[in-house]
Amino acid sequence: MDNTKKNDRRISIVLNGKEKLYEELEKDKQAYEEVLNEEIAATQEEERSEEFEWILSDPSQKKPATKVVDIGERRRDKKRLVGPYWDDGKSVDSPKLPSTKRKKKQNFEFKSLPLGLIGIVLSAIVVGVSFGFMMLTIFTGEKGDPLVTPTTTPVQSQPQVEAPIVMTPGQIPILGVEVVQGGAYSLLEKGQEVSQELISQGFAAAVTQNTDPVFLFIGLGLDKEQAAVVAEKYRENGQEVYLKPYAVTATGIIETQEQASYLETGVDLYQQLTLLAVNGMATGGSLITDETLNELTETYKTLISIVDPFLTNDIHQQNAVIFQTALTGAYESIKGYASTNNQSNLWKAQQYLLDGLFAYENLIKNL
Repeated sequence: MDNTKKNDRRISIVLNGKEKLYEELEKDKQAYEEVLNEEIAATQEEERSEEFEWILSDPSQKKPATKVVDIGERRRDKKRLVGPYWDDGKSVDSPKLPSTKRKKKQNFEFKSLPLGLIGIVLSAIVVGVSFGFMMLTIFTGEKGDPLVTPTTTPVQSQPQVEAPIVMTPGQIPILGVEVVQGGAYSLLEKGQEVSQELISQGFAAAVTQNTDPVFLFIGLGLDKEQAAVVAEKYRENGQEVYLKPYAVTATGIIETQEQASYLETGVDLYQQLTLLAVNGMATGGSLITDETLNELTETYKTLISIVDPFLTNDIHQQNAVIFQTALTGAYESIKGYASTNNQSNLWKAQQYLLDGLFAYENLIKNL
């Protein structure tokens, strides 16, 4: 507005460089507003014509499109999904994969491998098997045969007597046992006193002669398991016992084949008698049968058939007689147990075997 004077009720309006006068707005207010609105509208129209019209949509005014769901189509899809899965190219419920794109199962052909690779594999198998047999032979001393399967039914294991070794002149057989020790004494007299007391109670006992201290042996077996059977009998009686191996060896020389056969047969008979004596204590003599008694008798007859093998030496001959007497006493005790089933005969056999152990030791150490 411009050119307005005091007390002058006229109004001057300049729009777009053109001046217009209006008098007495209060009198003609309506006319004034109409003119003013027309001018403003014209001005805005002119400005819009000079600018680029940008038409932006209002996302808040957009309404989401209505989604149409085909219920029938959904039911058909669900019915197809619950059907079994197979593809034979004909079934309605199959996946309908194109037959040309189905993955075919490829069979492995041995011919497809290179000959060099096949040779390496076969060589490795042969070497591995050969090495396994070699290690088996080294550690067990036996040749394994994986192709042979035992067809016999398992039987209860029984103590076996070691096979006799064929002796030649110059070799002395070793007699090895597991003894039940009842004590050790610094004085021989004390050991003999305890020994006689045990014998009077119906047990077996013998003391060593050339050891310091003196050991009291009260039973024996071929191995630790057999000796434990005898030891248990003493424990039941309140006797303290100790098990240990005892081997009778010598570095002497056998002069004749007759002496070698005598010692070989004597050790074989000793082992048979020990086995049957312990078996009677353990199982009531299950091994003492007619067959085993016949074998025992044959061995005993072979021994006594060798008459005076050490006739040229009185000391050797005397020790051989003591050894043979002990074996004869044990043999008669086992036969007595077989006919009467009396346990006292087994303890008598143990006593003769202890005496025979020391007699054999004296015999071979003086050769």
